[in-house]
Amino acid sequence: MACIKGINRSASAAFAPDAPYMAAGTMAGAVDLSFSSSANLEIFKLDFQSEDRDLLLVGESPSSERFNRLAWGKNGSGSEDFSLGLVAGGLVDGSIDIWNPLSLISSGETGGNPLIAHLSRHKGPVRGLEFNSFTPNLLASGADDGEICIWDLSAPAEPSHFPPLRGNGSAAQGEISFVSWNSKVQHILASTSYNGTTVVWDLKKQKPVISFSESIKRRCSVLQWNPDVATQLVVASDEDSSPALRLWDMRNTMSPVKEFVGHTKGVIAMSWCPNDSSYLLTCAKDNRTICWDTVSGEIVSELPAGTNWNFDVHWYPKIPGVISASSFDGKIGIYNIEGCSRYGVGDSNFSAAPLRAPKWYKRPAGASFGFGGKLVSFHPKSSAGHTSEVFVHNLVTEDSLVGRSSEFEESIQNGERSSLRALCEKKSQECKSEDDRETWGFLKVMFEDDGTARTKLLTHLGFTLPTEEKDTVQDDLSQEVNAIGLEDKVADKGAHQRDKDATIFTADNGEDFFNNLPSPKADTPVSTSGNTFAVESSVPSTEELKEEADGVEESSDPSFDDSVQRALVVGDYKGAVALCISANKMADALVIAHVGGAALWDRTRDQYLKMNRSPYLKVVSAMVNNDLLSLVNSRPLNFWKETLALLCTFAQREEWTMLCDTLASKLLAAGNTLAATLCYICAGNIDKTVEIWSRSLAAEHEGKSYVDLLQDLMEKTIVLALATGQKRFSAALCKLVEKYAEILASQGLLTTAMEYLKLLGSDELSPELTVLRDRIAQSIEPEKEAAAMAFENSQHAPVHGVDQSKYGMVDSSQQYYQEPVQSPLHQSVPGGTYGDNYQQPLGPYSNGRGYGASAAYQPAPQPGLFIPPQATQVL
Repeated sequence: MACIKGINRSASAAFAPDAPYMAAGTMAGAVDLSFSSSANLEIFKLDFQSEDRDLLLVGESPSSERFNRLAWGKNGSGSEDFSLGLVAGGLVDGSIDIWNPLSLISSGETGGNPLIAHLSRHKGPVRGLEFNSFTPNLLASGADDGEICIWDLSAPAEPSHFPPLRGNGSAAQGEISFVSWNSKVQHILASTSYNGTTVVWDLKKQKPVISFSESIKRRCSVLQWNPDVATQLVVASDEDSSPALRLWDMRNTMSPVKEFVGHTKGVIAMSWCPNDSSYLLTCAKDNRTICWDTVSGEIVSELPAGTNWNFDVHWYPKIPGVISASSFDGKIGIYNIEGCSRYGVGDSNFSAAPLRAPKWYKRPAGASFGFGGKLVSFHPKSSAGHTSEVFVHNLVTEDSLVGRSSEFEESIQNGERSSLRALCEKKSQECKSEDDRETWGFLKVMFEDDGTARTKLLTHLGFTLPTEEKDTVQDDLSQEVNAIGLEDKVADKGAHQRDKDATIFTADNGEDFFNNLPSPKADTPVSTSGNTFAVESSVPSTEELKEEADGVEESSDPSFDDSVQRALVVGDYKGAVALCISANKMADALVIAHVGGAALWDRTRDQYLKMNRSPYLKVVSAMVNNDLLSLVNSRPLNFWKETLALLCTFAQREEWTMLCDTLASKLLAAGNTLAATLCYICAGNIDKTVEIWSRSLAAEHEGKSYVDLLQDLMEKTIVLALATGQKRFSAALCKLVEKYAEILASQGLLTTAMEYLKLLGSDELSPELTVLRDRIAQSIEPEKEAAAMAFENSQHAPVHGVDQSKYGMVDSSQQYYQEPVQSPLHQSVPGGTYGDNYQQPLGPYSNGRGYGASAAYQPAPQPGLFIPPQATQVL
């Protein structure tokens, strides 16, 4: 609301020049609702911090007569007894009363008389009354007798006055309506009268120096000197036929300089703003109180109209823009002139002044923080203060962040895996936390050379693979053994054939049968199938070794053996297997099932694996059935490294991410944050990984500040992003990148901040990120223009110098808003992702079946996946 304070009084007002008080004297010619004829001088306190809209009355004194004019001047005596100055009241009987407002406020405590002087000189009502702002002990007064009196109040209790001033001839004045001291020259005084004559007095010469009136004289009710221009004053008339305000320049009084046309009836009161000379406040009998722009002559704002017009207006000297208005409604209102702007000029024919900041908003010196780590300051160039100098400073408040960010950017600039491995190794050695060392160690594995990543990961997990050299030796040995066996087989082919016939047709070979029976003390039993065995010797031959391998133990249950043999004779392999399983002879069942075909073998194998509770056979079962998910869900979490190693060795490409994510989720639910983080890293799940890392930002960790922790997080995040080539991030990660980019930009690292924002692409960015990106782009545009020629003549380098074909980063030669070409199968950056580095076959372990071994079909890889080659399928 425009009105911020008020009090119900029909009174003229005057503000204290140096204190938050207002004096109110009962207005002559106005009555209140009770038709009281009493007169009072009251002091109100202006407490703008209080929510009470009524002004607080702090002092009151009766007056012998009512007031035509009220003035409050500074302390001109130098005594502390008059620290609040003096209040002078022009009364209707021609006298002037002088009050001490300090005594008036404290009269309740001291009981002293606040009225200190009663000046009687004038005849008729005193309508002109004003203290000199330069010499506050001087008080000018004018009344209906046409005389101007200058009072000296150096000794307020014993006032004196100079000889009265009276004009003659063209300077003759009748009823004095208003007097005003010049705001620039202390000995110049102006007065106007109802006869239409305005006189400028020089008190040094004790005579008028300028007098003027219009060709058609009109009643002049009020005048005001321009606060900034010593030769200009404005005069108004209370005649309804001539309500215009006229601005005069004393250097040429032939005609007014400007007219302010807006009121439709006579102007009663006027006040020129002491803080901004372009604002002039007037009130008239048309019930309008207008604030004028004296430069353009247009209306700035208008107070809300009441039921009756205002007759007295003033600017509050302590708070610019605050005014008082006394109305015949019996109310004194305190208004904020800026809050009155919305009341405008309504349907009048007069346009409102353009928007312009008042002078009280002007500052002689100041400073402001700008975007991009800039600090702008200004101060006057010279003591005159007419012009100012503006300075732009680069302000860096986070020196450690700037140094670390620059060092990190330099480390990853060339984008070579060797340098990134070295960076991870360096970070691992510098870390004081065991968790951070382990994290950087895993990140280092992500940048291993082609063909060694799987081995390095398994080694990092604590497992060692047999080398190719050992495999070669084993193969050579197998070949030698097979060669020896082949020679023996050829040399003894005839004998071996006879033995084989004897084994098959046991009924026709009785003598040999009895001759080949072992002695009762021998360790090798007789086979019920009729196969022959040689008695052991100290050095068995190759044939004897082969016959011994074909031998079986003697069964303790002949009926079982007979049942199995009957099933085998008729080719009922399924029945034979069932008999062996029922007798818990799983080895026999597996051998028979192998002869019975693949389907029987698969069923028997699955049943055996189901019945056996050995931990290692559960692993075999998962590999055989290609059900690594059940393995992940069933294995104890304290063996997570073994589980991850199994996934690295046997997981199919399309299930690697899901399995690692599942394992990580279980570890995270169990509270093993580090293990979960490492598994998420293997899965290339940046969002989940960063979500865990960002938990350390909630509070200081290891004595590090938020900025240092954020730098640590972003270094790991960027390295992981370079390893995976992932381009789509969660909203939480985008928010972290936004915060980091804002901090970098606030330290002046605009280009670096833009590079981080480029990692997010340009799809589905939040409004905040879009605004930040645009602000950075606009700030570095001059730098781009300066380096445009250099960019055209140089080879385009991708972001941070990273090879785009390997990491999928956006080319820095592109504008930040350009989109990379999308893969037809996946919404990812073209070119192989970091997973391509693991698509090469790794010697005999891939067995030609790794997903990187096939040249006929290469599906588009998921970005950011560490996918080891597949192992040989177990049958």
